[in-house]
Amino acid sequence: MIETFRQLLYQFGGKKDVITIFIFFIVFYFFNSIIQNKVLRIITSLATASFVILQLVSLYFTQSFIGYQFFIHLDLYDISSFAFLYMFPIVFTLLFFVLLSVFYFFSPVLLNNLILKNLNNNLVFMIKILHIVVVIGLFCLIFKKSDFPSDTYSLSSLLLPVTDENSESKFEDILIKYKMVDYVVPEEIKCSGGKNIIVISLESFERSFLSGKFASLTPNLQKLRKEWNYTDIKQNYGSGWTSGSLYTSLTGFPAYFGVQGNTIFQKAYESKISSISHVLKKANYHLTFMNGDANFSGTKEMLHALKFDKIIDKYNVKYPDHFRIRDKDLFSLAKIEIKDRLSRNNPFALFISTTDTHFPDGIYDERMEDFISKKNSNLEFMVAAVDYMIGDFIHFLDKENLLSNSSIFIYPDHLKMGDPSMFESNEERGLYLITNTKISEDSITKKYQLDIPKIILKGAEVEHNLKFYTDYVSGDKNKYIINNIAEITEINTHGLLRQGEAPIELNVSEDYVIYKQDTTRYIAHAGGQISQHTYTNSKEALDLNYKKGFRLFELDIIKTKEGKYVAAHDWKHWSSITNYKGTVPVTIQDFLQHKIHDIYTPLDMVGINNWFSEHKDAILITDKINEPIAFSEKFIDPSRLMMKLFDLESVKKGLATKIKSAMPSHNVVVDYTKEDVAMLYEIGVKHVAVSRTFIENHKDILLAFKGYGIKVYAYGVNFIDGINEEYVSKYEMDFIHGIYADQWDF
Repeated sequence: MIETFRQLLYQFGGKKDVITIFIFFIVFYFFNSIIQNKVLRIITSLATASFVILQLVSLYFTQSFIGYQFFIHLDLYDISSFAFLYMFPIVFTLLFFVLLSVFYFFSPVLLNNLILKNLNNNLVFMIKILHIVVVIGLFCLIFKKSDFPSDTYSLSSLLLPVTDENSESKFEDILIKYKMVDYVVPEEIKCSGGKNIIVISLESFERSFLSGKFASLTPNLQKLRKEWNYTDIKQNYGSGWTSGSLYTSLTGFPAYFGVQGNTIFQKAYESKISSISHVLKKANYHLTFMNGDANFSGTKEMLHALKFDKIIDKYNVKYPDHFRIRDKDLFSLAKIEIKDRLSRNNPFALFISTTDTHFPDGIYDERMEDFISKKNSNLEFMVAAVDYMIGDFIHFLDKENLLSNSSIFIYPDHLKMGDPSMFESNEERGLYLITNTKISEDSITKKYQLDIPKIILKGAEVEHNLKFYTDYVSGDKNKYIINNIAEITEINTHGLLRQGEAPIELNVSEDYVIYKQDTTRYIAHAGGQISQHTYTNSKEALDLNYKKGFRLFELDIIKTKEGKYVAAHDWKHWSSITNYKGTVPVTIQDFLQHKIHDIYTPLDMVGINNWFSEHKDAILITDKINEPIAFSEKFIDPSRLMMKLFDLESVKKGLATKIKSAMPSHNVVVDYTKEDVAMLYEIGVKHVAVSRTFIENHKDILLAFKGYGIKVYAYGVNFIDGINEEYVSKYEMDFIHGIYADQWDF
């Protein structure tokens, strides 16, 4: 009986927290008992009962009062994803809420019948005054002696104003404000590649599972602990839940995002906060994330904003269990993914996030009964099962000779939620990191989750110039974080660039990962961006973007004084980027003598034909020129020529030639009906070029094009702040085939 009571105390945060919630219970009883108006008392009874119930729920799951972590998980998708694990607690909670609301509503009746019934009016008045004094006194006691104020303080970040009109300049102002002027934003990253990286984040698999009475469950992790390198990790505020831990392990920042929570990523198209994924992308790594359900807690949107190439979860893998991919399947898929990566030339970073040891009692997988004997609980069984999977996976890596050229990092995402009484009371709870790389013994004495990204890059021998938030933190890191939540929230929210006009419910296309790797969907606009320059139409731009993976190249074609075709957007723009001071159009000789931005090589038809003859899988798309017959006769290979044309007559002339495609431009199709689309299909049109602004109000026409197999490309992608290649690929590519891109990373 005593042991059961002790476990109950621990389940709800311990003696101090249980006393605090009991004080709230008494305070609200007194409060409701002095309210005579029944309508008002219905409202206060429901409100106070809700407060007590929600605090109990928070204590049950996190052993702390309602804070930012609790707020993050108030998401219908997240709740429904794991509701099957908590059916009994949910039913009990609803029943208790009803009973408590009724109890509070009838509190005046109870008070009058039990205490005040036989007392005179003066004494009744004095007792009611005493009630008020007691209520005030108990509230003071709560705020002075309990953990309620500190646990609740993280909710202060919800009060911070967050706008959708973020910009790079505003983020720079934030960095100056918080004395982080030397912080390195993504475009300033300098790095060189290192080893392949494999990160395994274990759901709730805290340090206590590696020792004491649970040591028998984890022989493989304990073996790695002895043979590899091990360090203790402390859980820090703002990283004590799965998506928060992931964000911190990538960026080094606690995951405070104010009132928007993780939904902030739904509209994000770029992060000014640097992450290890930014470093690895710049070092030519391929980034893959694997989890049972990446939609949980906004994870998928977060990963897209942080430049991950590929996400593997239940939505793109068919398994009998449609609820999610189980951990056993996850490690099997990881082996397949690694073999695929090894067949390619560039290094890879693979992030695996497990689920099956989730609170309260794990997610039982009966298939593991072939490998694991029966345990005292489902959770213990799944802890042993995941440990077995890790051992098997490390054996696979060894067999594939990957341990020497790959850096492996294994750590829990956060402490186990719920009742901590299962662990030995004399042991400090915490996290850990196990790796086959050397852990630097630097000035970091106590390592926190904030330090993980720094450790990963160092262990993988990736050279970089990044600075992380931990570099700006002094003293006790948890105290620093809790005292600077406003600062962290402001940095996080302004560090994500978001589209202000985009509705909050905007979702990333399910085919986004497929789109972004398809070279037929991205046309290098005006040769593609080189350095910070666009519209160069230069040989160097073609060279650079061909190396990046582009195979479709747009060049603007205009005529010189003597009628020769050259690549330039227009003569005024050409004059500005070549510093030419004379009259235009110029002769072909003057054109070729003037370097673009003083360094880049201009292209006439000789230069264009030479380049495309050397790059036989490249396709030319023209703009500006509306002479399909004359130009196609000058180009080296008409079968690799697509021409954007500006009237239907020119389109028909182009179709009569041997060019690959005659593309009607925006002004040709802007007022088209579905019948007109059918006409284009009948005359042989295969591609169309429209402004990106066409998409919003012409989705029915775009779907008609799609139905006829006509591929639509959108230009004007970077004309509006925030509407860049990433944004269109995420949110609008379902309606078009591709875009004219200044830059893209396949």
